[in-house]
Amino acid sequence: MGENNVRTECRRCGECCLKGGPALHKKDLKLLQGNYISRESLITIRRGEPVFFLEKSRPEWTENEIIKLKGGQGEWSCIFYDRDRSSCSIYQHRPLECVLLKCWDTEDLEAVAGKSLLSRSDIIAVDEPVVRFINRHEEECGLEILKQLNFRQPGKINNSTLTELTELVNIDLALRSEAVMHLNLSLDLEIFYFGTPLFKILARFALIPKEVNGKIIMLHA
Repeated sequence: MGENNVRTECRRCGECCLKGGPALHKKDLKLLQGNYISRESLITIRRGEPVFFLEKSRPEWTENEIIKLKGGQGEWSCIFYDRDRSSCSIYQHRPLECVLLKCWDTEDLEAVAGKSLLSRSDIIAVDEPVVRFINRHEEECGLEILKQLNFRQPGKINNSTLTELTELVNIDLALRSEAVMHLNLSLDLEIFYFGTPLFKILARFALIPKEVNGKIIMLHA
């Protein structure tokens, strides 16, 4: 590549934004406090949730909770990315990772990756009514069991594990329903407060839900 072709600035191609929203760091808390980013635009990746990276064939289980900007309209692309204008709708108040991201030089971004991440406890006041539901959800629906699942051979998941997963799926859904009913939560807030429903996480392992007599049973796809 010739010297004149060396990339040194953003060309607004949108490729970074189309790959998904960034994780939020403690420095980004001011963006929520200033109402530039709402809770409804966030998604929680719970500790122990499997995350698939494009360059890897196996999932990695998160060691810590991650709060991310969610995708828009069922897509991976960041909710704040404006396709028509190839621009960010909150550019002047964008998160730290977006400020640091330079696709031609990722050193600054790599330096903060996974460090000083925001969690729900940083955002939600301890006296908010939803906290008791979140605490129950974490106590009763931990994701530790997911590390037992074999991503390469999902059909090999034994019946005992499948039964345990089925029980957790129903507890997960019941607690969500209780919180939604008592607190009148929107779907967007539910996803922030409780993360992705377990049955949707299990779909990544070729497990599908089937409703039987008002209960969900997880089956091999």
